[in-house]
Amino acid sequence: MPNETLAGLTILVVEDVTSIRSLVVKLLERLGCEAVCEAADGETAWHHLKRRKFDAVLLDFELQSDDGVSIAWRIRGDDGLINKAVPIVLLTAHDEARIVEAASKAGVDDYLVKPVMPDRLGLRIRAAIDKRQDKLDRQARSTEVSWKA
Repeated sequence: MPNETLAGLTILVVEDVTSIRSLVVKLLERLGCEAVCEAADGETAWHHLKRRKFDAVLLDFELQSDDGVSIAWRIRGDDGLINKAVPIVLLTAHDEARIVEAASKAGVDDYLVKPVMPDRLGLRIRAAIDKRQDKLDRQARSTEVSWKA
């Protein structure tokens, strides 16, 4: 019986290694994702990001033609992008502090070191979604005006 941790979500997976991308897609489907889109490079990812709203994006750190941190900067910097505030989880084979720091500065919500374990994948995506929603809620509250009588 499939786990429903990610039930109803639409997720974009950006990974250039076909076998890893296929594995992640299968894991997401088993976790209940409604739809999983795939991209093997930054340009394909950008094509999807401009045309379809996603609940989360999984970005590989090392892509052949680009890297996940650069893509995250591009997402967060495009005010007209429908996915500007999408939760982003960076997938990486490295857990070096410099990578984590660069990812955080680029607006990545969380990261996951490969190999990806199914239970951790679902939990990290859920945590990234919750973290991003909390951040958006705080921003909305900070712009509210309250009047005292």
